[in-house]
Formats: sequence, structure tokens, C-alpha cells
Amino acid sequence: MTVKMAIPNKGRLNERAIELLTKAGISLGPAWGRSLNIKIPDLDLEVVFVRAQDIPVFIDSGAVDFGITGQDVAAEAGSDLVLVQNLHFGHCRFSVIVPEESNYKDVSDLKDGVRVATTFTNITGKYFEQQGIKARIVPVQGAAEIMPYLGVADIITDLVETGGTLRTNHLREIATVMVSDACLFSSEKALADPVKKSKIEEISDAIRSVLDADQKKYVMADVPKEMLGKVESIIPGIGGPTVLNIAGNDKIVAVHAVVSAKDTYQVVRDLKKIGATGILTMPIERMVE
Repeated sequence: MTVKMAIPNKGRLNERAIELLTKAGISLGPAWGRSLNIKIPDLDLEVVFVRAQDIPVFIDSGAVDFGITGQDVAAEAGSDLVLVQNLHFGHCRFSVIVPEESNYKDVSDLKDGVRVATTFTNITGKYFEQQGIKARIVPVQGAAEIMPYLGVADIITDLVETGGTLRTNHLREIATVMVSDACLFSSEKALADPVKKSKIEEISDAIRSVLDADQKKYVMADVPKEMLGKVESIIPGIGGPTVLNIAGNDKIVAVHAVVSAKDTYQVVRDLKKIGATGILTMPIERMVE
């Protein structure tokens, strides 16, 4: 049975999604970039490339079994999806944004009838309803930032990553509606099928191994035997460092270990202090624990 997976065909989530699949060992072959669907017979998998906004609907309808899209997109679609795994990329926040020179300091300052331009009409409508504000939602297809300047809307709601675009357009945030990451989503129907569930979990685990590896480095060093007692405190590794004898040298051993990427600088510094030489740090593509 072939399981279908949806990937954003462009935009902020596309590149990283492709990278995760490739590093996980899921080769998209020479047709990638030209074809909108790629079959991978060895894995009983078909990958389809569609708009991120359409993926929740396709999963919910059963057109595909699982896929990668943003939590913001899933929330806007209102589809009944199952979160399989948070992929921790594409992080952003969906915010209420006002003109820089306005007197609005908080959502409570907004009055009934306020005009809100947004591409996320469902999330925005529900949010203002929860706040007890009767907002007039102005649907736009993009460039919401210009709407207050043009007089089309009083404020906007939009995705924010760094805030640079807001500052350029003389806008500022007054509230966060939700935060969003790219996630792997499926449906109750797909996960109720044992074969599909097994394949979805298998691919999810493969992607997780890539995400785990991104936070790690593989360290190798030649260490004086007399310093072995200090090595474990410097590079404890996953289950302790691996120690290997070096042919023809009884005074030096090779030490290998996996360390947190953020600790690499300190690990190398501490190894040098105990006389280690030939220190190498290497990236890891996958780490299965």
C-alpha cells in the first residue's frame, strides 16, 4: 500500500522540508523540482508538492495521508488534524499589528468596528470574537502591511518572524494571537489504518533522527592515556566516550563521542588543556537512539 505525503511546493517551509527528507535518506530522485508528485516504490511512498495552505484540506479529505505545513495554516483551515510531530522550523508568531503612530497599546484599546486587514480571516475572526470586539475583517491576498497606509484598514493581523518588515513599514505588534512552527500532520482516518500508521511513524522517526542530529556534533581526538580519567567529564557522550587503541602507540588513545553542538567550543578548549591532539568535529546527518 502506497502512503501519500504532502510537502509545500514553495515558500518558507519548502526548502527545509526537502532537506529533512533528503537527510533522512528519502531520495526524491532526478524528477524533484520538475514533477509535482514523486513515487518512491522502495518505501511505498508518494510525495506530492502542493500549496502549504491546501495541505490541511488534503489531509482532512483523505487525498493525502500526512504532510508538512505550519500550525498557522492548519489553524486557519480549521481541519481536524492530528499533530504527529513538531518539526521546530519555520517558527513565527501571528500577531495583531497597528500603525506605529497610533495610540493603540493593547487589544483592549480597540473598539467595535475596527477594520482588520488579513489573509487569515478565520483565525482573526475567532480571535476578536473571543476578545469581545466586533471587528470588520478585510480579506487580502498579501501585502497586508500597506493596508493601514492606504486607508483600507485600521490595523492588520499577520505572521511575524523577526519584525524587520514591520519596522520598515512603520508598524508595531500589540498582541500575539498564536505561535507557529512547521509540523507533521496526519488524520484520525489515516492513523486508524495499521499499515499507514506504521509507515507514517517510520518516516516521522527518520525525520526526528535528523532533527536530533542537527543539535549534535561528533568529536574525535587523540588523548594521552594518563588523561583518560578527565575525558569522561569533558565529553560524556551518549553512553560514555568510545576509547580506541592506536596501533604502535601505547601512550595515546583515540577518543570519539557525540556532544551537544552548543558545547563544541568548550569541549575543544578543554581537550586541548589536557594535551589532546588531532581534534576533529564533524556534523551528524542522523542520530537514532
